[in-house]
Amino acid sequence: MSKSELRRFIRDANRSDEMKAKLSTAEPEQILKIAEHYGFAFSDEIKGRFINRWYGVYFCPDREEVDQLCPRLKPNGFPTLAHYSQSTCNVEMQQEERDFRSGQKYFSEDLKGSK
Repeated sequence: MSKSELRRFIRDANRSDEMKAKLSTAEPEQILKIAEHYGFAFSDEIKGRFINRWYGVYFCPDREEVDQLCPRLKPNGFPTLAHYSQSTCNVEMQQEERDFRSGQKYFSEDLKGSK
């Protein structure tokens, strides 16, 4: 995973009112297009995290800042992205049910982000 690219994205977004405004209303696929427009080259793992709304990720030190920049990532009914992503984890499983870091989208249902 390119954590340095994700951290650069967070840093640059926090410094740019224009980028921050675009991200504030963007759904996952739009976020990736915005990031690409601004010159970010995310790894498949980072793309997968955005596309799948951090599904199956119990802990990520950058998730809180991403949640603040991209509030539409968290589905309706969840107060934070951490709340949602941790609710998708099963601590008894020995491995993930899918490779959510592959960059593939695993859900056909449309989880609309909170406004």
